[in-house]
Amino acid sequence: MSLDLNKEVIEEIRQRCDIADVISGCGVQLKRSGASTFKGLCPFHQEKTPSFHVDITRQTFHCFGCGKGGDVFRFFMDKENLDFINAAQILAARANVLIPEKNDGHRESPGKRSERERMFAINAEFSNFFCRYLRDNPNSPAAIYLAKRNIPRDVADKFRIGAVPDSWTACKEYGLSRGFTEADMITAGILRRKEDTGRVYDQFKGRLTFTIENEQGKPVGFSARSLEPKPLDGRKYLNTPETPVFHKGHLLYALPQARQGINKFKYAILCEGQLDAIAFHRAGFECAIAPLGTAFTPDQAKIIRRYTSNIILAFDADGAGRKAVLRAAEILLPLSVDLKVLQIPGGKDPDELFANGGEHAVADALHNNTVSWLTILQETLPEKFDLSSPVGRSQAAAFVASFLKLLNNQVELEVYTREAAKMLDISENAMKIELSDARRDNQFRSAAAAVPPSAKTVDKKAKSVANAALITLLELAIADPDTGRLLSEVLPLEYIPDDAVGKALNMAINAALNEEHDSLHSELSNLLIEFPSPEVSRVISLPTEFQHDAKKKALQDAIGELFSANRRKSEQELLAKLRIAASQEEKMKILMELQSIQSANNQQENRI
Repeated sequence: MSLDLNKEVIEEIRQRCDIADVISGCGVQLKRSGASTFKGLCPFHQEKTPSFHVDITRQTFHCFGCGKGGDVFRFFMDKENLDFINAAQILAARANVLIPEKNDGHRESPGKRSERERMFAINAEFSNFFCRYLRDNPNSPAAIYLAKRNIPRDVADKFRIGAVPDSWTACKEYGLSRGFTEADMITAGILRRKEDTGRVYDQFKGRLTFTIENEQGKPVGFSARSLEPKPLDGRKYLNTPETPVFHKGHLLYALPQARQGINKFKYAILCEGQLDAIAFHRAGFECAIAPLGTAFTPDQAKIIRRYTSNIILAFDADGAGRKAVLRAAEILLPLSVDLKVLQIPGGKDPDELFANGGEHAVADALHNNTVSWLTILQETLPEKFDLSSPVGRSQAAAFVASFLKLLNNQVELEVYTREAAKMLDISENAMKIELSDARRDNQFRSAAAAVPPSAKTVDKKAKSVANAALITLLELAIADPDTGRLLSEVLPLEYIPDDAVGKALNMAINAALNEEHDSLHSELSNLLIEFPSPEVSRVISLPTEFQHDAKKKALQDAIGELFSANRRKSEQELLAKLRIAASQEEKMKILMELQSIQSANNQQENRI
């Protein structure tokens, strides 16, 4: 199932979301600076003088300090640490825009869509019901349990912890009173039908509940803990079954609460359980998340990787915890993450650590007791192999190599191979033999190594000049479609790079040629969603206003600079080849190419 976020839907969301309201709602204090403009302190970097500007006519923002800018989508993605899909869903919900969904390439039927909406409504209603029941019954087993765990009401409210009445029919009766059908509550996992008798009863009777939310913060299900020493069904934790909105392997507990923290700390802490994640949040490390009581999945790993490449595993310190670390490593290492493991002193879990030592103990452990995943792997080797024998050490090397081969980054592979060889007390060459099926040593060798340093310096200068010229041409093409049509005639396609500025310039030229200049602004805003660019953002938010005569000169100068920069780049590449040319014939061929470049460049400049 995927969202059908077509251009019309995106534009409707953008139009309905006032960018100033969204930015103010995210805690940025804006002050009016003009008829349609505001300014304030940038939320993306430290500053004392406001350089963050918002234009409600263009519906854009731009910071002249750090360069961040774009439309309402780009702001919300950066501020809330979200990808585009999740940002669009949250903004759509705020603006009451319904995003249609696709199913196997086809749009979702209205009936199916309404079923999902009913599931969201049921889960939201029962999340409130469970939280309210917990607050209204301070002497209930759930409230007493939380008191023993020193979890105060504000924390329970923040994480939407609740309790289910100790009754077989309380949820059923409440749901029916709210207008939900028995069939929908069974589908949502609130109720369950007994197969042999057909009797319908409350799924989470008498349990403590943790509301599970999707990435947009919508309740989609529950993880319910038994408060009995020996639960009747033998399960300490009971999760919502698979439903149209609850897919256990695609969800992470506390992710909506952790998004901004992950952005702030630049890493995520992956815990084993909900209470461990909550403990980190209470200690000030609001970047902790947890899977839902089952094995960590590749889909969950990909979700985390979208937010950060730095992950700390905070699992139990026993044998089972080490196995869980290695299983997670097998999933995470191919994603090129910096993977560390928290080793809590005394073998405590994070919840115990916070309960006994408070914020200081948690901070101290994170700062002083994190080790590489390779260290945990090393600790498991004596349990698996006889490291005193050559055969055992060879087996251990093969086992370690099975993890190293998961690494996709050549530098990481080199570093960890060296560390593994030292760890096993074998030569690095022997360790590399175990990695014979891995990528070849020269796979990532840079072709640029043959280019002389002087050429690289000139290339950088030429690129800088060319980029400035492209930005001027972009400004002129946005302001006047005639410029776009002219550029289509005189500007070679190979002179327009495939970066954000180049893509924007191509959009402006195409808009002029197709008589679609009126929609150019929206198209450029869409571009910034996928390709954030300070230069394009600045051009959209505060374009330079050229007088007629100045515009003509600016156009001629920019095209001339672009041709000159590209000519210098081509000349330097050919000169580099000339230095290493083996034969006289090859050298003459290169010299003729140099002469041809100069001649062609003069002809092109004369056309302007």
